[in-house]
Amino acid sequence: MMVRLMSKKKRRPDLEIRGFGSQPLLVNISKAEAMMRRRRWDEARNILQSLNEQYPNQVEVLTSLAILYNLTKDFLHYQLVCTQLSQLKPDDPEITLMLAGAYMSNLRPISALRAFEQFLTRWPDHPEAPEARKTIAQLEEIKNNIIAEVGLSEQESLNLAVLHETAQSCLEQGKYTEGRQALDALLRIRPHSIPDLNNLSLICFLESDLEQAMATAEQVLNLEPNNIHALSNLTRYRCLSGQIEAAKSIAERLKAIASDTPDSCVKKVEALSFLGDDQSILDIFKEVQPAEVLDSTGMNSLLYHLAGVAAMRLGQDRQARQYWQQALKIEPGFELAKENLEDSQQLVGQRHAPWAFTLNSWITPQAFLDLAILEDAEKSEDGSGLREAARNYLQKHPEVAALVPLLLDRGDLKARQFALTLAVMADTEQMQLALRDFALSQCGSDRMRQQAAQVVSQAGLFPPGLVRMWLEGEWREVILLGFEIHNEPVEIHQPQVEKLAREAVMAFKQGQIDKSQRLLQNALKIEPDAVDLLYNLAGTYECQGQSEKALEIVQKLYQQNPDYIFGRISFAKIQITKGELDEAEALLQPLMSQKRFHYSQFDAFCNTRIELYMAQKNPEAARAWLEMWAMMAPHTPALDYWRQRLDKAKPQKQISAERVWRQM
Repeated sequence: MMVRLMSKKKRRPDLEIRGFGSQPLLVNISKAEAMMRRRRWDEARNILQSLNEQYPNQVEVLTSLAILYNLTKDFLHYQLVCTQLSQLKPDDPEITLMLAGAYMSNLRPISALRAFEQFLTRWPDHPEAPEARKTIAQLEEIKNNIIAEVGLSEQESLNLAVLHETAQSCLEQGKYTEGRQALDALLRIRPHSIPDLNNLSLICFLESDLEQAMATAEQVLNLEPNNIHALSNLTRYRCLSGQIEAAKSIAERLKAIASDTPDSCVKKVEALSFLGDDQSILDIFKEVQPAEVLDSTGMNSLLYHLAGVAAMRLGQDRQARQYWQQALKIEPGFELAKENLEDSQQLVGQRHAPWAFTLNSWITPQAFLDLAILEDAEKSEDGSGLREAARNYLQKHPEVAALVPLLLDRGDLKARQFALTLAVMADTEQMQLALRDFALSQCGSDRMRQQAAQVVSQAGLFPPGLVRMWLEGEWREVILLGFEIHNEPVEIHQPQVEKLAREAVMAFKQGQIDKSQRLLQNALKIEPDAVDLLYNLAGTYECQGQSEKALEIVQKLYQQNPDYIFGRISFAKIQITKGELDEAEALLQPLMSQKRFHYSQFDAFCNTRIELYMAQKNPEAARAWLEMWAMMAPHTPALDYWRQRLDKAKPQKQISAERVWRQM
């Protein structure tokens, strides 16, 4: 395979950049080249792609990009950049050779042949001319096979081959209008051309016409029932249109066909990845893995990646990482393999891996564009219209509703976040069930599953009591009670009292206990029955060591205002300290039916509930409450304290009254 690269050791005068800003441009190109020498591909790519956006059609930038794409074996982008260079520098022999090599790398033999012939016609004495002639001899044999297969005259056959290759390139480069034009021209001459019909079905899908995509794939299968590409495409289309059972049925037909080439294996494994048929994926992969041809084509980086995804989903983490590493050896710039490998090395509870595809592979481009509707609704100041916007989106794209469980199960971070947000916003029974199944699965990060569990619990879909969830890499029993946490004011005061109360809390947080106490006493002269002021005053006495005075206020608060949550909780803490555990339980039990808590009330309740379980020598129940607390309020300072106690770390000092106070 002949791939020519322009030397960068000595910059050619005709490639120098003139005009404003040329010096920073050349400096940044040099930085990118330095990154490439160190094999820091991502940094080099970011620099050069940014430069290409700022300075379009600059030969120096495009040449450096071509070198990068070739070194990372990203041959699709390599061909695209070489095409741009050829248009900018049509009289440059080296660029013509680079384009010819790009066609070769992307299996475009007739386009490559014409490029090499053009090179020899114009530069017959070029130092690379002998090598070009050898390559042409090899391509002539391929050309003759194509002519024999097409069955038309030589020129007609070659014109069709070029059109076919053009359509493939347009499809890969996102030029769907041009690709469709090429395919229409091909199908007018050969209406039953199966490769062209398969490409047409892909373009229909990429143009968001799922129905026509499926109809075209069915047309291929009417002509050739065991065509692997059509079966693979149709499996995907049925899946993405929400017809999951139909997709599984087609997949069974696909699996029954022998996989005799890496290309056919890729298509089979690709389709099965959408369905999450992990064991079948590994079975197919292992059939071809020993073959020498497996490492001879860039397409197999995808095959290794998808095998890695299936392996990790089946719990074979070490094997999965080996497959991703092999994919990156074949194609160093392969983002899917790179991102999965990096994510797989995070702590278990923080992982999102594995995922086979990104979000735009799951939904049609139009469905992707229409996400702006949801984003606009989310940005509204009062959050109004969220439910209506989500339901309107699902009405416009009903197939997405069936995809939500799949995206939660095997999407990447963005796909899962999209599915989670959409399900929460839509708030339909179907979406709640999808969230419930996700919450109880091992997929995605702990945080995302906890978010789903919280929503489902509030909807009443979990039975009361303990629920088994996968957290930090193990199954744990947690309590999901469906509490709603808010930050709305609980007690309303006169403006003057509100000011004093706010200053008192600030003084307390700064350790100025005496000042806080004076401010509260002044506020109570205006509103003597304000329960929150009295409770806070008790806290100042506790911090001053005047426990009896604090106890007296708390007892009086509870007796006169049994529905005041902080008073009830504090009185329960007193009973725990006295060893009166049954009395403490009786005080806390009514709060279990409370549906809404201020965040400070909730923290105090959870803290005391766990303290009671520890006093009862029931660490498992305490741990279950801690997990629920962490789901609802993950940034609460006291969580670390209780985790250390429950993990039997070094003995900790009892949490101080001041520490409890500062959580409230």
